[in-house]
Amino acid sequence: MMLTILLLAAVQPAATAVEDEIVVIGRRLNSISAMVGKDQKGRFTCSLDKSSGNTNLDKRLCKTTVRCIRDGAVGDSGIKACVEAEKPKLMAKLRRELEGSR
Repeated sequence: MMLTILLLAAVQPAATAVEDEIVVIGRRLNSISAMVGKDQKGRFTCSLDKSSGNTNLDKRLCKTTVRCIRDGAVGDSGIKACVEAEKPKLMAKLRRELEGSR
């Protein structure tokens, strides 16, 4: 019984730390704008007005935005709706990565 309590105590801070980080990054993610264009060769380019604090998530956000446009999302509201629908998946992948690195 004592071993179980000690194990739970050891695991809890790591889980809490990951959850705290997820909340902070999620708030940052909601305030980021992506700018998408095309270069001279017709390839999509993407840049963000700020970072979420996680390079991999930033890259995935750009890829998601470009994919939404390729899939036919039109206008700011259409693109935003598409990206918003994908954010839970982006955050779930980030959570798995953070948990795996701890």
